[in-house]
Amino acid sequence: MRSDKKEEKESKIAGRLRQLIKANQSLAHIEGLKGLLPELLGLVRDVTGAEAASLLLYDPERNVLKFAAVQDEVLGEKANEILQKAIELKMGEGIAGWVAENRQSINIEDAQTDSRFFKKADKKTGFTTRNLLCIPILYGEEILGVINVLNSKDKPYFDAEDQEILESFADLGAVAIIRSRLLETRLKQQKMQIQLEAASKIQSLFWPKIPEMGEGSYAWAVSIPAAFVGGDLYDVIPLPDGDWLVYVADVSDKGLSAALIMAALSTRIRSEVPLHDEVDKLLEAVNRDVYDLMSEEGFFATIILGKYSPATGKIQFTLGGHFPPICIGRDGVSHIPEMKGISLGISPEATYRKDEITLSPGESILFMTDGITEAENVQDELFGNRRILDYIQKTEGPPWGEGLLKEVKGWRGMKEANDDTTLMEIWRVEK
Repeated sequence: MRSDKKEEKESKIAGRLRQLIKANQSLAHIEGLKGLLPELLGLVRDVTGAEAASLLLYDPERNVLKFAAVQDEVLGEKANEILQKAIELKMGEGIAGWVAENRQSINIEDAQTDSRFFKKADKKTGFTTRNLLCIPILYGEEILGVINVLNSKDKPYFDAEDQEILESFADLGAVAIIRSRLLETRLKQQKMQIQLEAASKIQSLFWPKIPEMGEGSYAWAVSIPAAFVGGDLYDVIPLPDGDWLVYVADVSDKGLSAALIMAALSTRIRSEVPLHDEVDKLLEAVNRDVYDLMSEEGFFATIILGKYSPATGKIQFTLGGHFPPICIGRDGVSHIPEMKGISLGISPEATYRKDEITLSPGESILFMTDGITEAENVQDELFGNRRILDYIQKTEGPPWGEGLLKEVKGWRGMKEANDDTTLMEIWRVEK
């Protein structure tokens, strides 16, 4: 007789181990929590002989446990719907909350007499909990949730063997949940990657094709975001009288938010161009247009804006918080008097002043953002103004811009760009 009972017990243990192995193999192939949790609960009910099983996941932001899956052989899917909508437990509340807070398993032989028992769930579903086994789902010290089995069908209450096997299932569940979360995170990252690549292609449409200016004048420009998209912008806009409006601007910050501000600024500038003949008045109007948008979101933008005449080589320009352009004449770099003018988005009543220079054949003017001057190498050294001047002095031109960009890239080496980089050059040659 004793031998039969021993064999029966060993057979039961072997069966449960097979179920555990089966669960491990089954859960390994499920990638999302939506499919994982019902499968886990079905296996748990089978191996413990329970009428019902439930799994609550911990929400660290709100510090509560929420029903994520329920299996009930009497109420079926109805119990799942009710509990997910109507019930959540604070840490320490109910038996499940106590288990989560203390990170200890608990086996309750008579749930109705336990002071920690949360009766609202039974009341909502119509289920009567007689006994239950509640196990924490842990990943290291991190609490992921709890798993419950309710009402043993083949004995008065759950025993130590039930607890031991359920704890093993909880360990499997923890690994599966973490794996599922990692997969979901990877999918989100892949989705974001696709969206960023699309945003980068869309932003590239803002960069104009550099036109033939005529009269022996030429232009070249490039903008390279530090990330997928950035906040630098430039434009070359033809005017009815044959002149060209040109500008380079730098929106504070970088990434998607800066790119959206960049797009808005580009649109506002183009809409104001036909209404103003003088660059200082144009910039004042643009600043008023974008002030509310920028100030509300905490952004500002620096800008250098010019009106260039290919016929004469004259360029009228104004600054808004941007550093002056570099003029390169036959005798080297010429210094433009520093002009004051605050960045766009700082004050709606900002005023700007203008200046004017004339390019002779063989001369050039460079506009740039601080992605050039503040480019860093692997030793965290800045490229700086001195290296710009050194490059110009040792190089024949015009043009100088494209070569300067290569010089900056060589200086940076393996160091990732720390800011968006934009460079524009206008130069004249003998006709």
